[in-house]
Amino acid sequence: MRPFCAAVLCLALVGCAVKKPGSVRIDPALEALIPADTVFIVGGNIDAVRQTPVYQKLLSRVPLPQLDEFTRQTGLDPRKDLSQVLSCSNGKNGVLMARGKFNVTDLEARLQSRGAARSSYKNRAVFGSERLSFVFLNSSTAVVGPAPELRSIIDRGSAGGLPPALRDLVRTIPANDQVWAALTGGLQSLNLAVPRDSNLANIVSALKSIDTATIGMDLSKGIGLIAEVTCKSERDAKFVHDMLKGVVGIGRLNTPDNHPELLQLYDAIQVTEQQNHTQVTAQIPADLADRFLDLWLKR
Repeated sequence: MRPFCAAVLCLALVGCAVKKPGSVRIDPALEALIPADTVFIVGGNIDAVRQTPVYQKLLSRVPLPQLDEFTRQTGLDPRKDLSQVLSCSNGKNGVLMARGKFNVTDLEARLQSRGAARSSYKNRAVFGSERLSFVFLNSSTAVVGPAPELRSIIDRGSAGGLPPALRDLVRTIPANDQVWAALTGGLQSLNLAVPRDSNLANIVSALKSIDTATIGMDLSKGIGLIAEVTCKSERDAKFVHDMLKGVVGIGRLNTPDNHPELLQLYDAIQVTEQQNHTQVTAQIPADLADRFLDLWLKR
Protein backbone atom coordinates (compact mmCIF):
# COMPACT_ATOMS: atom_id res chain seq x y z
CA MET A 1 0.00 0.00 0.00
CA ARG A 2 1.48 3.37 -0.97
CA PRO A 3 2.26 5.52 2.10
CA PHE A 4 -0.01 8.41 1.25
CA CYS A 5 -2.93 6.08 0.49
CA ALA A 6 -2.31 4.30 3.76
CA ALA A 7 -2.31 7.60 5.61
CA VAL A 8 -5.61 8.65 4.05
CA LEU A 9 -7.18 5.26 4.80
CA CYS A 10 -6.05 5.43 8.42
CA LEU A 11 -7.45 8.93 8.82
CA ALA A 12 -10.76 7.71 7.45
CA LEU A 13 -10.91 5.04 10.15
CA VAL A 14 -9.63 6.88 13.22
CA GLY A 15 -10.78 9.52 15.63
CA CYS A 16 -10.34 12.11 18.35
CA ALA A 17 -9.82 10.52 21.74
CA VAL A 18 -11.48 13.21 23.86
CA LYS A 19 -15.26 13.45 23.78
CA LYS A 20 -17.03 16.60 24.90
CA PRO A 21 -20.44 16.66 26.57
CA GLY A 22 -23.52 16.50 24.37
CA SER A 23 -24.03 14.98 20.96
CA VAL A 24 -24.14 16.24 17.39
CA ARG A 25 -27.15 18.38 16.53
CA ILE A 26 -29.25 17.66 13.48
CA ASP A 27 -31.27 20.57 12.17
CA PRO A 28 -34.86 19.79 13.31
CA ALA A 29 -36.22 20.62 9.85
CA LEU A 30 -33.99 17.92 8.34
CA GLU A 31 -34.44 15.40 11.14
CA ALA A 32 -38.21 15.51 10.62
CA LEU A 33 -37.68 14.36 7.01
CA ILE A 34 -35.46 11.33 7.71
CA PRO A 35 -37.03 8.13 6.30
CA ALA A 36 -37.96 5.51 8.91
CA ASP A 37 -35.98 2.77 7.12
CA THR A 38 -32.66 4.63 7.25
CA VAL A 39 -29.72 2.43 8.28
CA PHE A 40 -26.80 4.67 7.31
CA ILE A 41 -26.57 8.42 7.84
CA VAL A 42 -23.85 10.98 7.16
CA GLY A 43 -24.07 14.53 8.43
CA GLY A 44 -22.09 17.70 7.88
CA ASN A 45 -22.41 20.99 9.74
CA ILE A 46 -21.20 23.18 6.89
CA ASP A 47 -21.46 26.40 8.91
CA ALA A 48 -19.11 24.93 11.54
CA VAL A 49 -16.74 23.38 8.99
CA ARG A 50 -16.46 26.71 7.20
CA GLN A 51 -14.99 28.28 10.34
CA THR A 52 -12.24 25.69 10.85
CA PRO A 53 -8.58 26.43 10.00
CA VAL A 54 -8.30 23.19 8.01
CA TYR A 55 -11.16 24.19 5.71
CA GLN A 56 -9.92 27.76 5.27
CA LYS A 57 -6.40 26.64 4.43
CA LEU A 58 -7.60 23.87 2.13
CA LEU A 59 -9.98 26.19 0.28
CA SER A 60 -7.26 28.79 -0.18
CA ARG A 61 -4.84 26.22 -1.67
CA VAL A 62 -7.05 24.15 -3.94
CA PRO A 63 -8.43 25.43 -7.25
CA LEU A 64 -12.02 24.30 -7.68
CA PRO A 65 -12.92 24.88 -11.34
CA GLN A 66 -15.65 22.20 -11.34
CA LEU A 67 -17.32 23.72 -8.29
CA ASP A 68 -17.00 27.18 -9.84
CA GLU A 69 -18.66 25.89 -13.01
CA PHE A 70 -21.42 24.22 -10.96
CA THR A 71 -22.07 27.54 -9.22
CA ARG A 72 -22.15 29.39 -12.54
CA GLN A 73 -24.58 26.91 -14.08
CA THR A 74 -26.93 26.48 -11.13
CA GLY A 75 -26.65 29.73 -9.18
CA LEU A 76 -25.96 27.68 -6.02
CA ASP A 77 -22.60 28.03 -4.27
CA PRO A 78 -22.19 25.25 -1.65
CA ARG A 79 -19.34 27.25 -0.10
CA LYS A 80 -21.74 30.04 0.84
CA ASP A 81 -25.33 28.88 0.52
CA LEU A 82 -25.39 25.64 2.54
CA SER A 83 -25.54 25.43 6.34
CA GLN A 84 -26.10 21.70 6.98
CA VAL A 85 -26.31 18.57 4.83
CA LEU A 86 -27.63 15.12 5.67
CA SER A 87 -27.38 11.97 3.58
CA CYS A 88 -29.65 9.04 4.45
CA SER A 89 -29.65 5.54 3.01
CA ASN A 90 -31.78 2.44 3.55
CA GLY A 91 -29.07 0.33 1.93
CA LYS A 92 -30.62 0.46 -1.53
CA ASN A 93 -31.62 4.07 -2.10
CA GLY A 94 -30.43 7.30 -0.60
CA VAL A 95 -31.51 10.91 -0.33
CA LEU A 96 -29.46 14.04 0.24
CA MET A 97 -31.09 16.79 2.26
CA ALA A 98 -29.75 20.30 2.73
CA ARG A 99 -30.50 23.41 4.71
CA GLY A 100 -29.32 26.78 3.47
CA LYS A 101 -30.32 29.88 1.57
CA PHE A 102 -32.03 29.08 -1.72
CA ASN A 103 -33.38 31.46 -4.33
CA VAL A 104 -36.00 28.91 -5.33
CA THR A 105 -37.42 30.76 -8.34
CA ASP A 106 -33.98 31.27 -9.85
CA LEU A 107 -32.77 27.74 -9.06
CA GLU A 108 -35.89 26.12 -10.52
CA ALA A 109 -35.57 28.21 -13.68
CA ARG A 110 -31.94 27.15 -14.07
CA LEU A 111 -32.83 23.48 -13.60
CA GLN A 112 -35.42 23.71 -16.36
CA SER A 113 -33.03 25.59 -18.65
CA ARG A 114 -30.56 22.72 -18.26
CA GLY A 115 -33.15 20.20 -19.37
CA ALA A 116 -34.54 18.96 -16.06
CA ALA A 117 -38.14 17.85 -16.61
CA ARG A 118 -40.66 19.55 -14.35
CA SER A 119 -43.55 17.70 -12.76
CA SER A 120 -45.91 18.39 -9.89
CA TYR A 121 -46.67 16.24 -6.88
CA LYS A 122 -49.12 17.47 -4.25
CA ASN A 123 -48.49 21.07 -5.30
CA ARG A 124 -44.73 20.62 -5.09
CA ALA A 125 -42.56 21.28 -8.14
CA VAL A 126 -40.27 18.30 -8.74
CA PHE A 127 -37.41 18.45 -11.25
CA GLY A 128 -35.58 15.55 -12.86
CA SER A 129 -36.27 11.89 -13.56
CA GLU A 130 -37.49 8.89 -11.62
CA ARG A 131 -33.85 8.01 -10.98
CA LEU A 132 -32.80 11.43 -9.67
CA SER A 133 -34.99 14.40 -8.80
CA PHE A 134 -34.80 17.70 -6.93
CA VAL A 135 -37.41 19.39 -4.80
CA PHE A 136 -37.28 22.62 -2.81
CA LEU A 137 -39.64 22.30 0.15
CA ASN A 138 -39.10 25.99 0.94
CA SER A 139 -36.42 28.65 0.59
CA SER A 140 -34.19 26.92 3.14
CA THR A 141 -34.75 23.18 2.57
CA ALA A 142 -33.87 21.07 -0.48
CA VAL A 143 -33.99 17.30 -1.06
CA VAL A 144 -32.31 15.30 -3.83
CA GLY A 145 -32.83 11.61 -4.58
CA PRO A 146 -34.89 9.07 -6.52
CA ALA A 147 -38.36 10.43 -7.29
CA PRO A 148 -40.21 7.69 -5.31
CA GLU A 149 -38.19 8.60 -2.19
CA LEU A 150 -38.98 12.29 -2.66
CA ARG A 151 -42.68 11.54 -3.04
CA SER A 152 -42.60 9.52 0.19
CA ILE A 153 -40.98 12.45 2.00
CA ILE A 154 -43.61 14.83 0.66
CA ASP A 155 -46.37 12.40 1.73
CA ARG A 156 -44.97 12.16 5.29
CA GLY A 157 -44.35 15.85 5.70
CA SER A 158 -42.68 16.40 9.07
CA ALA A 159 -43.66 12.98 10.47
CA GLY A 160 -40.27 11.36 9.91
CA GLY A 161 -37.28 11.11 12.22
CA LEU A 162 -34.33 8.92 13.10
CA PRO A 163 -35.16 5.25 13.73
CA PRO A 164 -34.58 4.47 17.45
CA ALA A 165 -31.47 2.29 16.95
CA LEU A 166 -29.81 4.88 14.72
CA ARG A 167 -30.87 7.72 17.01
CA ASP A 168 -29.16 6.04 19.96
CA LEU A 169 -25.95 5.70 17.95
CA VAL A 170 -25.99 9.30 16.79
CA ARG A 171 -26.35 10.44 20.40
CA THR A 172 -22.94 8.92 21.15
CA ILE A 173 -21.18 11.20 18.64
CA PRO A 174 -19.65 14.29 20.33
CA ALA A 175 -21.26 17.68 19.74
CA ASN A 176 -17.97 19.17 18.50
CA ASP A 177 -17.73 16.85 15.49
CA GLN A 178 -18.53 18.81 12.35
CA VAL A 179 -18.66 15.74 10.09
CA TRP A 180 -20.00 12.39 11.26
CA ALA A 181 -21.65 9.12 10.24
CA ALA A 182 -23.50 6.22 11.86
CA LEU A 183 -24.44 2.73 10.65
CA THR A 184 -26.84 0.12 12.00
CA GLY A 185 -27.47 -3.36 10.64
CA GLY A 186 -23.88 -3.94 9.56
CA LEU A 187 -22.26 -3.50 6.16
CA GLN A 188 -24.48 -6.24 4.77
CA SER A 189 -27.38 -3.78 5.02
CA LEU A 190 -25.69 -1.58 2.43
CA ASN A 191 -25.77 -2.32 -1.27
CA LEU A 192 -22.12 -1.42 -1.86
CA ALA A 193 -21.18 -1.34 -5.53
CA VAL A 194 -17.61 -2.69 -5.45
CA PRO A 195 -15.92 -4.85 -8.10
CA ARG A 196 -15.82 -8.55 -7.26
CA ASP A 197 -12.43 -10.06 -6.44
CA SER A 198 -10.97 -6.57 -5.89
CA ASN A 199 -9.01 -5.57 -2.79
CA LEU A 200 -11.90 -3.32 -1.74
CA ALA A 201 -14.38 -6.19 -2.12
CA ASN A 202 -12.16 -8.35 0.07
CA ILE A 203 -12.04 -5.64 2.74
CA VAL A 204 -15.82 -5.18 2.64
CA SER A 205 -16.32 -8.94 2.96
CA ALA A 206 -13.96 -9.05 5.93
CA LEU A 207 -15.83 -6.23 7.64
CA LYS A 208 -19.26 -7.86 7.39
CA SER A 209 -18.90 -8.88 11.02
CA ILE A 210 -19.48 -5.25 12.01
CA ASP A 211 -22.91 -4.69 13.56
CA THR A 212 -22.85 -0.94 14.22
CA ALA A 213 -20.37 1.83 13.60
CA THR A 214 -19.90 5.54 14.20
CA ILE A 215 -17.29 8.00 13.03
CA GLY A 216 -16.85 11.66 13.85
CA MET A 217 -14.48 14.34 12.62
CA ASP A 218 -13.49 17.51 14.46
CA LEU A 219 -11.48 20.03 12.43
CA SER A 220 -11.38 22.83 14.99
CA LYS A 221 -7.83 22.08 16.20
CA GLY A 222 -6.18 20.13 13.44
CA ILE A 223 -7.75 16.82 12.39
CA GLY A 224 -9.52 14.89 15.10
CA LEU A 225 -11.42 11.70 14.36
CA ILE A 226 -13.02 8.85 16.25
CA ALA A 227 -14.23 5.52 14.90
CA GLU A 228 -16.03 2.91 16.97
CA VAL A 229 -17.40 -0.40 15.76
CA THR A 230 -19.39 -3.11 17.49
CA CYS A 231 -18.96 -6.59 16.06
CA LYS A 232 -21.03 -9.75 16.31
CA SER A 233 -18.46 -11.44 18.57
CA GLU A 234 -15.19 -10.88 20.39
CA ARG A 235 -13.43 -12.91 17.72
CA ASP A 236 -14.77 -10.61 15.01
CA ALA A 237 -13.70 -7.53 16.99
CA LYS A 238 -10.19 -8.94 17.29
CA PHE A 239 -10.09 -9.53 13.53
CA VAL A 240 -11.07 -5.90 12.85
CA HIS A 241 -8.56 -4.72 15.48
CA ASP A 242 -5.73 -6.74 13.93
CA MET A 243 -6.60 -5.62 10.41
CA LEU A 244 -6.53 -1.94 11.37
CA LYS A 245 -3.27 -2.38 13.27
CA GLY A 246 -1.89 -3.99 10.14
CA VAL A 247 -2.91 -1.02 8.00
CA VAL A 248 -1.13 1.34 10.39
CA GLY A 249 1.95 -0.89 10.41
CA ILE A 250 2.11 -1.09 6.62
CA GLY A 251 1.79 2.68 6.43
CA ARG A 252 4.73 3.13 8.80
CA LEU A 253 6.90 0.64 6.92
CA ASN A 254 6.23 2.40 3.61
CA THR A 255 6.86 5.92 4.88
CA PRO A 256 9.53 7.63 2.74
CA ASP A 257 12.68 8.72 4.58
CA ASN A 258 12.14 12.30 3.37
CA HIS A 259 8.70 12.52 5.04
CA PRO A 260 9.28 11.68 8.72
CA GLU A 261 6.19 13.71 9.64
CA LEU A 262 4.08 10.82 8.36
CA LEU A 263 5.55 8.67 11.12
CA GLN A 264 4.13 11.16 13.61
CA LEU A 265 0.76 10.78 11.94
CA TYR A 266 0.80 6.99 12.26
CA ASP A 267 2.10 7.22 15.83
CA ALA A 268 -0.94 9.35 16.71
CA ILE A 269 -3.25 6.47 15.79
CA GLN A 270 -4.28 4.13 18.59
CA VAL A 271 -6.26 0.93 18.01
CA THR A 272 -7.88 -0.73 21.02
CA GLU A 273 -10.19 -3.67 21.52
CA GLN A 274 -12.53 -4.56 24.37
CA GLN A 275 -14.84 -7.55 24.14
CA ASN A 276 -16.81 -7.09 20.89
CA HIS A 277 -15.86 -3.41 20.46
CA THR A 278 -12.98 -1.97 18.47
CA GLN A 279 -12.02 1.70 18.72
CA VAL A 280 -9.46 3.64 16.72
CA THR A 281 -8.51 7.06 18.03
CA ALA A 282 -6.18 9.84 16.97
CA GLN A 283 -5.63 13.55 17.32
CA ILE A 284 -3.58 15.18 14.59
CA PRO A 285 -2.37 18.60 15.84
CA ALA A 286 -2.75 21.65 13.62
CA ASP A 287 0.92 21.87 12.59
CA LEU A 288 1.05 18.20 11.58
CA ALA A 289 -2.32 18.50 9.84
CA ASP A 290 -0.94 21.41 7.80
CA ARG A 291 2.09 19.37 6.73
CA PHE A 292 -0.11 16.39 5.86
CA LEU A 293 -2.39 18.57 3.74
CA ASP A 294 0.63 20.09 2.00
CA LEU A 295 1.91 16.64 1.09
CA TRP A 296 -1.53 15.45 -0.02
CA LEU A 297 -2.19 18.53 -2.17
CA LYS A 298 1.15 18.20 -3.92
CA ARG A 299 0.35 14.70 -5.11
